[in-house]
Amino acid sequence: MILCLCPNPAVDMYCWLNTFVAGQVNIPFQEERFPGGKGVHVALAIAELGEPVVLLGCWGGPTGQWIKKECVAQGIICYGPEVDGWTRTCISFKGEASIDDTELLGIGPTISEVDFENFIKTYVRLVATADVVTMSGSWPKGAPIDAYAQLINLAHKAEKDVILDCAGEQLNQALKQKPFAVHINRYEGENLFQEESPEKIATLLAENCENAAVTAGAAGLYLATPNQFIRASCSLDKVFSAVGSGDCLVAGLAVAYKRGLPAAEVARLAVACGSANCLRPDLGMLHRSDVEILQQQVIINIQEKETVPLKHCRP
Repeated sequence: MILCLCPNPAVDMYCWLNTFVAGQVNIPFQEERFPGGKGVHVALAIAELGEPVVLLGCWGGPTGQWIKKECVAQGIICYGPEVDGWTRTCISFKGEASIDDTELLGIGPTISEVDFENFIKTYVRLVATADVVTMSGSWPKGAPIDAYAQLINLAHKAEKDVILDCAGEQLNQALKQKPFAVHINRYEGENLFQEESPEKIATLLAENCENAAVTAGAAGLYLATPNQFIRASCSLDKVFSAVGSGDCLVAGLAVAYKRGLPAAEVARLAVACGSANCLRPDLGMLHRSDVEILQQQVIINIQEKETVPLKHCRP
C-alpha cells in the first residue's frame, strides 16, 4: 500500500472566461470541479496506475466531505481529522492568453493542536503497513512549521521511505531529516539554492536526500540518484493544462519505487505520468492508457557518477 498525505486538500475548479476585466463583473461560461490538493492528485494517479493507496488529510465542512466522496468512488480510502471550517477551493482560469492557467489558491481552515495530534496518531497507525509514503503540499494554518519533519522522523523509525513534495519553511525543516526522495520544481529550487540550472539544483538537493527530482516544465526531469544523474523528457504535440503535472510525476515516482524499478525506469514512469496529466481536461489527473503510450516516448540520458557506497539517508 502507498500512503499519501494531503494535509491541505482542495476543491479544484476550472473556470472558463472569454475575458477578465479588473473592477468589473466577470461571468464565466463554464465551470468544472475536481477533487484536489497535491496529495489528492498523487493518490488519484496512483489508484489509476493500479496500486492500492490510502489518503490521509484534514477534512473541513461540505467541501471536505465532497472530496472524500469523490476519492472513495475511485477506490481510495480516506483518513484524518474532521476540522472546523471548510476545505479550501482553488481556481484555475481558462480563457484568453493573459489569464489562461492563472491560479487562485484558497487558504483553507485553521487546525488546532488536537487536530494535529489526531493526524499524527492516525499517521503512525497507517505508516506501519505502508510500502512507500508520499507527503505533498502545504499545511493548514495552525500546523507547526516542522510538521513534515516530524512525520519523516516517524517514518524513519518505522523504516519507511518518504517522497516529499513541498516548499518554504516546511521543506527547509524537512530536509534536516534527509528523506528518501524529494521533488521540487525549478522555481522552488531557485528560491532554495539561488541557482537557475535545474542540474545544479538537483545536485545541491541531493546533498539532503537520497534521490533528488527537479522538474523544469517542458525540459523534463532532472533526477540525481546515489550513482547516476538522469535527464528524462517527453515531447508533447498539445498541452491542455500542466496544472498538477508535478503531482502526477510524484505518483509515478512512488509507484516506481514501490515496484523496485531501476533508476532509469523510475525516471521514465515519472515523466510519462507528469506528461499524461497535460493531455486531458481532468485537472491534476491522468489516464493509465496515456501513461503506457508515453513511456515509449520518454527520452532518457544517463550520466554515471563516481561509484560511492550506498548509504540510506535515514538518520
